[in-house]
Amino acid sequence: MKLLLENWRIFLAEGKKIKYYRAQPAFTNVIRTDDYVTMSRRFAIDHATTSATVHDENFHVVFALIDQGDIKEADNPGEYRYTGEPLKAVPVLMASPNGNVKSVRVNLGDLK
Repeated sequence: MKLLLENWRIFLAEGKKIKYYRAQPAFTNVIRTDDYVTMSRRFAIDHATTSATVHDENFHVVFALIDQGDIKEADNPGEYRYTGEPLKAVPVLMASPNGNVKSVRVNLGDLK
């Protein structure tokens, strides 16, 4: 029954794109297959800040508009896994190793 409901949810959501965020090292702007993503901007900011401090390198908070069919729930509450092909994401914030967070200039043409 659970599989039937999950398949029905995917069918209804097909073609709908939702904004997902991800914290990742600043040297990349690609969300890869099986990467964790979240719908919570705050969660991504907190993760980027902690990761930047721990790894002593800049981390970006990026976002992408992702088809709901390319998302599955992860074991961690509030997190999901991206299951589609690698896609370009748009950086919006940067966390530095000293814990500072600042905006990154967004080029909306990058969403295409």
